[in-house]
Amino acid sequence: MVNERSFSELNVWQKIFAEHWDAFTDYYIDKRGHHPPAHWYENVERMLSCGDIREGYYEYQCFSCGATRKVGFTCKSRLCLRCVKSAVDDWLEQVRSVLFEGVIHRQVVLTIPQVLRPLVVSDAKFMKAFVDAGAAAIKSLIEGWRPKLKIRVGLVAVMQLHGRSGNQNPHLHFVVSEGGVDKDEKWRNANYFDTRKLRKMWQYHVIMGLKKAVRGSKNQKYWNTTLGSMFKKYPSGFDCNCMPERGAVERLIVYLCKYVSSPPISLRRIVKYDGQHVSYRYEDHRRGQVCEKVSAVQFIERMIQNLPPKGFRMVRYYGIYARPVRQKIYNRLRNVLAKLVRKAENTAKYFSKRYGTSSQQVRDNMIGKSPLRCKCCGSTDLELICIWDKNKGFIYQSPRAGPSLPPRSPPAKTNSEPRFVQMLLPI
Repeated sequence: MVNERSFSELNVWQKIFAEHWDAFTDYYIDKRGHHPPAHWYENVERMLSCGDIREGYYEYQCFSCGATRKVGFTCKSRLCLRCVKSAVDDWLEQVRSVLFEGVIHRQVVLTIPQVLRPLVVSDAKFMKAFVDAGAAAIKSLIEGWRPKLKIRVGLVAVMQLHGRSGNQNPHLHFVVSEGGVDKDEKWRNANYFDTRKLRKMWQYHVIMGLKKAVRGSKNQKYWNTTLGSMFKKYPSGFDCNCMPERGAVERLIVYLCKYVSSPPISLRRIVKYDGQHVSYRYEDHRRGQVCEKVSAVQFIERMIQNLPPKGFRMVRYYGIYARPVRQKIYNRLRNVLAKLVRKAENTAKYFSKRYGTSSQQVRDNMIGKSPLRCKCCGSTDLELICIWDKNKGFIYQSPRAGPSLPPRSPPAKTNSEPRFVQMLLPI
């Protein structure tokens, strides 16, 4: 399979992959003894074709000046920096529809020692066991606080496979409601988060969960020994952090969903690319802002190794936010939750002055404003007049598109550019 596109149309992120993908695959085969996963090839091909109007496009007309503009189809790949805004919008709306409005939420971060990271990322079943263990640890902590009430809280789990530099570092972010329902289905506040107890509970649940998941695997004996040694090596448990969320919870959700839906770094963090090496910057927890220079092949390895297996759900819901029970509980607690909403609105007035309360403001602050505006006059008053697909032809044409508009014919491929992106995928 070949993907061909004018080299000058690519941004610097795409150019790095276009020029060095073949070198990376050779490096990977020499290092691992087999080809990279098939979904890596698929995501790279989609990313390199993102926005190419020869694959398909939307055409808009400006009401102010009459100018038209074509916008190529997006690829919706997790490897694409161009599609991050649309992906964050989708994830934000999905998560917001699940969270109970007016309820205070807290962020909980769970990590594991470096020696266990290769196991977690090696297969989807280990990743699933990893996330389930985190949810079990938090639920055990809350239930153990007032065991007679058996309080169930709501949890949204977001799995991240990388650190800020792009290094492989699987860890979990949980958005936890500081309230839940008891055994009589009455609403109870639950803001008890003892970090010392959670460390031990997290250690126990993740070790037991991974031990169960490795049964029958080729390296079962090695990993059972390694996992068993963690209790002695880390007597105080595994690292965790419980941070109360202040202000609009959308800020936290946008931050988490951004890293679920896109590569570890943004385009503006690539400082320099000289054809062989990439310099990029990131924010380190201890050292502050760091600028690192690596080879293009090493850069690709860091960025692409964090793609999850195809079909794996990086965002999961537990407790009263689990899909089978959420709506039932919400209907029974409608009046209580309405009071919490009114209380939250008063609190939000303070934070809106600093952060902005609307989800649109939050997205604009973190990932930039929508680029859909007229290039001639700057107006955002645009109307969709045409949709064209490479395989299906014209899918939609507006009846309001008058004869004075220029003809909308599919763009022809030309040979005016001497350099093209060509990527071969294994059959």
